[in-house]
Amino acid sequence: MTRLMIIFTAITMFVMPDDSLFQNTSAQTPNQSSKVRFTEAFTFPNDCTNELMDVTDTTTITCHDQQRAGGTFSEKCEIHQDVTAVGQTTAITWQGEATFKDDFVTTDGCNFSFSNRGKVHLISRGSAVNTIITFDDFVRMQDCIMTDDQHVVSFDCRGAGKP
Repeated sequence: MTRLMIIFTAITMFVMPDDSLFQNTSAQTPNQSSKVRFTEAFTFPNDCTNELMDVTDTTTITCHDQQRAGGTFSEKCEIHQDVTAVGQTTAITWQGEATFKDDFVTTDGCNFSFSNRGKVHLISRGSAVNTIITFDDFVRMQDCIMTDDQHVVSFDCRGAGKP
């Protein structure tokens, strides 16, 4: 889970323009949008089948950035993934989609908030268990002190194939 949070934070920082953070301006700067697409492969646990899955996905991230006159920078991103996962023990193949909404707001390097909320729907063929994974992450830093650091993952196991 921490790995995913680090990945999403790194991706968010990657798609932000270099000159957009922490600028004090006398007027709101123009809004900016960006879009990036990539593929990745990793392992992830499946609590429904008590095994690791080999996961591959194609990810599309679309972000909208806004710099306010007072120096506040905000970025809202939608992350869409087309996912294929294979259980390392059961060999169950799941296919599905994931959608995440990220929100990043900052005034400087010591004051920011980041939220990431989303669901992954993994549908198996036949009567094997279907898996819905829900993510809810929230991080807040105030005056360089981490005041909130919440990472919640839950699994909803559906179907006759649940062990």
